[in-house]
Amino acid sequence: MTGDISLEALAEYIQDSFKDVHVDTTTPDLFFFAGDERKFPFATIVTRDTEIDHHSELDRPDVFRLNLCVGKDSFQKLFPEPDPDIDFTALDVLLPHPAHARMFWLSVLNPSHETLRVLRPYLKEAHDLEVNRTARG
Repeated sequence: MTGDISLEALAEYIQDSFKDVHVDTTTPDLFFFAGDERKFPFATIVTRDTEIDHHSELDRPDVFRLNLCVGKDSFQKLFPEPDPDIDFTALDVLLPHPAHARMFWLSVLNPSHETLRVLRPYLKEAHDLEVNRTARG
């Protein structure tokens, strides 16, 4: 199972994989929330550059970035040391988020099916963290 996943297929996978997922589609980007409160997304799919987040060059044709917020331990296991030479424009490479790594966000541009398989436990962790955060109020 290799090859790129479409933005639509990725969004469908996230919605179908977890209970009670709500998606904000009011912008060209997608924000995935656990439950009804919709205060903090557990994952996003970003499709465009912004003034503060342009490192991935998302304005290229058909390029999008999946972002997810994991716990500190998971993040530090994946990225134990900061790397000043990260290429945030690389496709299908798991990276710290270019603007929100300090908050333990992961990112990947145009993930393949294989990369999505690797990301599944992190997506579950991101969802579960947000469910627990919402339950605590």
